[in-house]
Amino acid sequence: MKPITLTLVIIVAVLLSSCGPGAPQATAVAQTTATSLPPTVPPSDTPVPTDTSVPTRTPVPPTATPIPQPLLLRRSCGRDYVVRPDEPVQIFYGGWALKGKEVADQWATALTVELTIDGEVVPGKAHAPAPDLPHNCPKDYEDSYWIYYIATIPGLSTGRHDVTVSFNALRALPDGYGDTYGPGELAKQTFRVTAQ
Repeated sequence: MKPITLTLVIIVAVLLSSCGPGAPQATAVAQTTATSLPPTVPPSDTPVPTDTSVPTRTPVPPTATPIPQPLLLRRSCGRDYVVRPDEPVQIFYGGWALKGKEVADQWATALTVELTIDGEVVPGKAHAPAPDLPHNCPKDYEDSYWIYYIATIPGLSTGRHDVTVSFNALRALPDGYGDTYGPGELAKQTFRVTAQ
């Protein structure tokens, strides 16, 4: 055998013997490698969640607003009324019956109605002419359209309250039934509202 070939055989033999199962260096290297590397996790088809957003709070429902109790002030339905104390009240007032929508439309531009409770003016809004009053007591007129106002108050304290409704016309107005009203104050009505 030639010296170069013999040298190669010896190198291979030395290498093989150092990598064998009984070689102390190989075992030490394997143990060092095994303890320093993290364990391998097999890949999964399920993606790892990456949502880093802050969880949102569950919305708190707002406190329910109590439904106002309706109160229709109409002299032909009575002078005395009763409501629950310290609860919102929606007051319908200033009802005036007119024959036909055209006549009612004329009045809507020229009638003002003021509501006073215990001497204090309560602001309200005119409602568009309507064929019926809300919460109407049985008396009504043929072909009538109604002018009325609405005011909502937070409530009335326990006890009796004096209420006044004043009607004023800016000009003379026919009612469609053969009468003409105004200009000036048409009527002043008083009521007693008891909260109990």
